[in-house]
Order: sequence, then structure tokens, then C-alpha cells
Amino acid sequence: MLSMGKDAATSDAIFKKVNMPYDKACEIFSSLIAKGMIWSKVYEGQELFSVSPIMLGWFEVYLCNGSTTSEKREFAHYLTRLFNSWKKYNVTPLRQLRNWINKNNVPHNVIKPASPGKKIVINEAIVPETSQVLASTSINELIARYSDEGLIAVVHCFCRQWKTMEGIACRLKMPLEACIVLGKFSEHAVKYGFGRFISKEEAAKIIDETKKKGGVHIVWHDKDQIDKEEIAICNCCWDCCGVLGSYNRGINSLHFKTFYCAYIMQQEKCTGCGLCVTYCPVGAITLQNNKPVIDKNVCIGCLQCYHKCKKDVIAIQQEEREVFLPLLKPSRIRVP
Repeated sequence: MLSMGKDAATSDAIFKKVNMPYDKACEIFSSLIAKGMIWSKVYEGQELFSVSPIMLGWFEVYLCNGSTTSEKREFAHYLTRLFNSWKKYNVTPLRQLRNWINKNNVPHNVIKPASPGKKIVINEAIVPETSQVLASTSINELIARYSDEGLIAVVHCFCRQWKTMEGIACRLKMPLEACIVLGKFSEHAVKYGFGRFISKEEAAKIIDETKKKGGVHIVWHDKDQIDKEEIAICNCCWDCCGVLGSYNRGINSLHFKTFYCAYIMQQEKCTGCGLCVTYCPVGAITLQNNKPVIDKNVCIGCLQCYHKCKKDVIAIQQEEREVFLPLLKPSRIRVP
């Protein structure tokens, strides 16, 4: 991997840089691909390989083909130990230092919900910009675009596979085969046995099923830079997810770019069922006097509360913004 450097190259070019027998180089190279540490893409008819990012990359790809082996169980066990070890840094003043660092970094992920489906009602005037171009804000738009190119596949959710091998069941009962990979990365995933190509209809069904169970659609970009092309849609839950679940366990902070915000518009209709509180992945909603209150500064615009509310209490507004959620204090963690 050190010999490869940061530039993509053919396997022959890489092997020429490595001072070892060809058969040995092939063995190690294949192993690195199987573990998700090397990715490929086809450019001008040539397959080029490069070292993948640590996240999204080394952690996720190794477990996303759904197979279970003793080696993968050992990996899952050490991964649990790693994540749990980070909890010891959730103390003053380390908590404040970690929050300051993460808040001042650019967001690595984008929240893009499925199309709202219902009419957005906001009981206040909104003055439009003279000229405004909005980014694609819907998962449905992403699926349509990549499906038209034939570059969309599904893999097993790394996080749920990890938890399953550790004997931990998903509290939201989310499916295992649920993460969608896009673009050139879908070709790599299928060629090397991590996933399978799917149709637009199959992708839409996955999105719909995970949305109903409480899934949050987090979009990952190449090299974790949101100005680069999309490579995956993780349908995450607040329990298993290495991002949302770790936030609720007091392991990490969150920094998202999002395009919506939820509002309480018809509170008098609320029956106090609490579904919005249960399904909010970041605890942005509380019940006060049996009525919901949304903290806009915490809302990540996933629309779960909007989809779950049966009384049309909640409205949403399109609003492009960044949301930073600091590391939870141990007394406020949601999941042990």
C-alpha cells in the first residue's frame, strides 16, 4: 500500500513498484481488495486501483458481502473494543476539545431524505431569492440518476452485520441487505463479490422499507468530501449505525449537511403517541405536557418525525444548512 502511493494505477504498474515475487504480490493484492483496503474503477477502458479511505472504506467493505467467518467475527469483536475504548475520552476537558475539532471541520456526510410525498405547509411567508440553484435534495433523485446509468448495487449493512456477529439485534429490526452503492464503486462492489446490481424499483423498495422502519438516508461521497461524487447511501438507524448509533452511545459527535428542517405546526392535533420521539435519531424532539417540541438546532432534517406522525402535526421546510451535534455527556446517552 505504501508503494502504491496516492495515485490510481493498473495492477501491473503497482506490481512493478513492489520488490517481491509476482505470485506473492498477487496474493497480498487480492487480500487487500477482499478486505476493502484497495478499490478499483474503470477509466478509459483500464481498471485502475487505489488505496481506499479508512471511512468509508476499511471498516465497512470487509463485512458488507454478508458472509460470516471466524476471521470476520474476530474483526467484529476488535471493532467493538475499539469503539468502546473511545468512550473513555468522553470526559472534561477532552470532550470539549473533540467537539471544537469536529465542529470546525467540514461535514463529511449529507442527509438526503426520500421525497416528502405530502404537501409541505408552512404558515408563514417565505421570500424567495432572486436566483437560486438548489442541490439534489432527495434520495429518489439520486437513485433515478444512477439507475439510468446502470450503476447502482446493494450490499449488506456493515454496521448491522458487525452487531449481528456480536450477538446484538437491531432495536428497529432493520434489514441486513440495505446499503446502496453508486457509480463506479458499484462496479467494484459487484466485480469483487461485495454486492449485486439492482434495478431502480429494487432500490426504491429498499429505501421505502428502511424509511418505514426508521432509517435515515446518509449519503457518502468519494474520499469523504461532499463536493465529490456520491458513492453510497447508508440507510442508518439510531441503534446499530457506526455514525448515529455511536452518537447515541456518547462515542462521537455529528456534523451533517442537510436540506430540511421539521416544525410543529398543528400541536393541538397531537395525541401524545410519542412516535416522533422514538424515531428521531438524534433526540431533537421531546414531549412537554404531552405535546412535541422540536429543537431546530438539533434536527438533522431526516424527516422521520414527519413520516411517522399520523395526525399531520409536523410540517417541514426545505432549508439547506449545516448541523453540528456535540458529543453527548455520559448522563444523556440513549443507548448503553
